[in-house]
Amino acid sequence: MRREASVQGNLLMSTLDSNDPHQEATVLRNILAAMAGYAALVIVVMAGIGSAWAILGGTGAFAGEGPEPSATWLAFNIGFGFVAALVGGLVARKIGGSLTAVHTLIALILVLGVVTAYAAESQYAKRERIDKPVAEMSFMEAGQHAKQPAWYNWIIPLVGVAGAWVGGQERQK
Repeated sequence: MRREASVQGNLLMSTLDSNDPHQEATVLRNILAAMAGYAALVIVVMAGIGSAWAILGGTGAFAGEGPEPSATWLAFNIGFGFVAALVGGLVARKIGGSLTAVHTLIALILVLGVVTAYAAESQYAKRERIDKPVAEMSFMEAGQHAKQPAWYNWIIPLVGVAGAWVGGQERQK
């Protein structure tokens, strides 16, 4: 077991060029750039969700009185998700200075997106119905009440990948 870990560690370290002392700093910079890009993405998404709620309210966010969100809510969130990921890609590229930082952000979006989609699907069955009209729900209550369609949870990471890719492309000066 210890030998396997040592071999894996040696394989990882062998991918770094031992003649380039700056390569480890570059790897760290790309990881930090991806994390900063993801943080920017999250901030923009939260602003977008808050804006959508302020504009649509409970009656516009839900399709009737059930837990399903309206088509307008879903479309707004998908569009804003793309914009948020685009901003994340811009941030990752700017800080990392290369497409490697953007690729790292894309990997982060995919991994966290799949984990989140899977977790959301398993949590929906456990949610209790809130006996309150959607027009009277607070933003937090609505979040506890909502049940996204299954396709939505799986499409969001793909929208994120597309947005990050577009945002992370080199710009002509």
